[in-house]
Amino acid sequence: MKVRMTGRHGVATALLALLMACGGGGGTPPGNGGGGNDPAPVQLATPGQAVVKVRSQGLAWVALAETARTLETPTTPERRLLISHADGRDAAADYRPPAGWSLLDFALHPSGQISLLLGTDRTLRLLRLSPAGQMLREQDFTDPLVASDPLIGDAWIARDHQSLLPYYTRDSARLAALGEDVALAFRSGRHAVVLHRLAYAATGGFTGQWRSLVEPGVYIGARFLTGGSFDPFKSLDHQWRLVMDADPQGRIAVAVSLDFTDLIEGHSQHFGEALDPRVANGLLLSQFGADGQRQGTALIDTQQRSELHALRWVGGQVAAAGRVRSRQVSDGWDAYLALVPAGATTAATYRVLDFEAGDVAFDVVRRTDGRLLLAGSTGYTQNPTGASISEESKPLLALLSADGQLQQRITLTPGPRHNQLRALAPRGDIGWLTGGMENGPGTHSADSNAALLVSDGYLRELRF
Repeated sequence: MKVRMTGRHGVATALLALLMACGGGGGTPPGNGGGGNDPAPVQLATPGQAVVKVRSQGLAWVALAETARTLETPTTPERRLLISHADGRDAAADYRPPAGWSLLDFALHPSGQISLLLGTDRTLRLLRLSPAGQMLREQDFTDPLVASDPLIGDAWIARDHQSLLPYYTRDSARLAALGEDVALAFRSGRHAVVLHRLAYAATGGFTGQWRSLVEPGVYIGARFLTGGSFDPFKSLDHQWRLVMDADPQGRIAVAVSLDFTDLIEGHSQHFGEALDPRVANGLLLSQFGADGQRQGTALIDTQQRSELHALRWVGGQVAAAGRVRSRQVSDGWDAYLALVPAGATTAATYRVLDFEAGDVAFDVVRRTDGRLLLAGSTGYTQNPTGASISEESKPLLALLSADGQLQQRITLTPGPRHNQLRALAPRGDIGWLTGGMENGPGTHSADSNAALLVSDGYLRELRF
């Protein structure tokens, strides 16, 4: 079943008005955690870098900021980590990886310590930082089993069978906190997706607890643009990436895109699960217990080309979100949201969310009342037969019911050029942290002027 929701009918138009370009924010309504002693809202600018992930603990937060890369170097992320003061005001620490390494992801633990994942073209490294950003541990990660993981198809489909990352991108490994432990998922040079649980102790660092195969290695097609200078939604390597999240009970969800891959055939053959071989678009979402045992894999058939951008546990469900090309016209891409129950093994449905022109969902979180907040970008256009995305787009923030139905689009004043709202996290019980960018480039913005490959990133707190 597919249900189309539209933001033009029966939707209240404004929950609050924000002067985004000036860093303004609304006040906190009574009964929503506000009080006279609440600290000032977070208003952090990250010039030249979009905030693409944020996690919080009480008032404190940790954020990942990313620099726009040209099409010559799009798959080697340039990111830094920002760590706030204990009360959440400003950034107290700023971590940047050493030369030759990319910062791929981070996980925030209950102790306030932070695990980081770095990568080169072939290797991975784990770091542990104190809550203030001091280095506690630096340790190379190894997995000698990657060269023998199952590969469905001829050996030539994978270029480097001993690498911990695929040939075409470094950006294919993710972390999630399991208490003070960490879950590490990556796609190897053999194209298999592997999941590890690593314990952490101050004396011994990271030590392996178990290893599970998420998906066997399969053929994955590479994609390239014939023109342009920037890939606004990272569409060109989404088929290599994965998304992951863990819940407080230690359950882990890992999802991968089906588009441009032979994953349906490979998964069915290796795990003996009867998946519909006609499905070419969508994703596979696998769940694992805290002990590493596979709980089930759900197939989400988006029917049309799609991109997977977000995965979050939302209570007893896993939310997967991204965008799907509903129609082959310039405004034919819509956001989508799938809600998969814990342990589900049957095909899952998804909901299309059509706001205005093109839409994409980048993050989704659960509120304390059970409803969902969805962040993304809207109002863009894309070449109906290509991948060129317009310079114009608007930030997207919407309130959904617990089952994913649109209740209210929250009006945000867009900044100039391309806008993306990329990340959400609560700040105690007083507001929501929103990370993203404005004044960003479209696909062709910097074709004749490299100085236009810039953006104005931000981390801002909204109170509603």
